[in-house]
Amino acid sequence: MEKYVWLFPIIFIFHDMEEIIGFGIWLKTNKQILYEKYPNIMNTYRDFSTEGFSLAVFEELVLCIAFSASAFLLDIQTLWYLWLGGFIACTLHFIIHIGQAIVMRKYIPATVTSIICLPISLWILYKCVLTIKNDWWYVAIFIVLGILVVAANLKFAQKMIGWFTRKMGLSSII
Repeated sequence: MEKYVWLFPIIFIFHDMEEIIGFGIWLKTNKQILYEKYPNIMNTYRDFSTEGFSLAVFEELVLCIAFSASAFLLDIQTLWYLWLGGFIACTLHFIIHIGQAIVMRKYIPATVTSIICLPISLWILYKCVLTIKNDWWYVAIFIVLGILVVAANLKFAQKMIGWFTRKMGLSSII
């Protein structure tokens, strides 16, 4: 896993740059359709600004780097499995974006980089799984914990978008 550890933050930021650049514009352009078809999802983005979104992505990147740095520098197996859980969550994130584009039948900012990053990420996951020597129940606990940390952080990051947008007096895109 050591060989691939720094690819996690690189893949993450490559993907999220597409979202930062295009998501605000896309939300503004598609808000009517989104309100009609997915009002609960739109509620999540009611105080959305590109600046707030950028802050949330930055915070997520810091977590990604923390996962990677702690696993690399401390070289403790449980940290490697937490890192793997975080990377699996990121990979699932790509699958979700591709699924969203299929359901919406249109491009969503994050689709192109998801399509590029998914096979690379699956290959990295495959190579990492081959290195695991522990009992799978032990590994699974920490992988699930890593996924849960990323999922909880995603909720926090979404709240951060609204908080920052309001705190800075920024106009919401939608």
